[in-house]
Amino acid sequence: MARHGTPLERWEIALVKAMLAKGRNDQDILAYFTRPTRSVNHRVIAEIRTGKKHVAVRAASTEELDDFFATWPEVDPQTGLSLRGDELLIKAREAMIAAVHIFNGAGLTFRAELFIVTSIIAWTYLLHAWFRRERIDYRYLNADGTVKQTKHGQDMYWDLAKCLNHPRCPVPGGMGANLSFLLELRHEIEHRSTSRIDEAVSAKLQACCINLALFAIRIDIV
Repeated sequence: MARHGTPLERWEIALVKAMLAKGRNDQDILAYFTRPTRSVNHRVIAEIRTGKKHVAVRAASTEELDDFFATWPEVDPQTGLSLRGDELLIKAREAMIAAVHIFNGAGLTFRAELFIVTSIIAWTYLLHAWFRRERIDYRYLNADGTVKQTKHGQDMYWDLAKCLNHPRCPVPGGMGANLSFLLELRHEIEHRSTSRIDEAVSAKLQACCINLALFAIRIDIV
């Protein structure tokens, strides 16, 4: 389901400015940024063209614009998701698919543990996609307000527990309880060896998978 009037990302605004500088009209530009999962209003392009909004964003370089044109539309043929703009959603989907494949894999004896770790990654990316859409900064901050970074200089994003504890987190109670249960198991998996738990938690794992699909529909993000 497309979301109407969803704001453009900063990198997209930069590309719009570069297209305007090349003499492209609003209608032509709009075609590059509307996709099945997102409908962009003409007003958004006009506000960039007139300088009403996003004045501080610099235009993309000619090389960046050429790269964009060369790879457009970059749409996943199965879902209609943009490989760049919807990257978090694609990762969430693929992570859950991988978790299901792992659990159903013949000959594996570590199935439940591998499912739990991978499905938590799926939920984390899905919630990151929601926070990003709602313009909520989901990065860890230092006491002085700067963004925490890894030792390699990359921003540190919230883990699933942090996402679930945010006041605006849209995950309902039952789904949240399921995820909290699996998070506790994940901690056990990380810090000590677990016994065979496949049969004991299989219902919880199935619920986790179904919940992710239902939740994505609930928040109108796919």
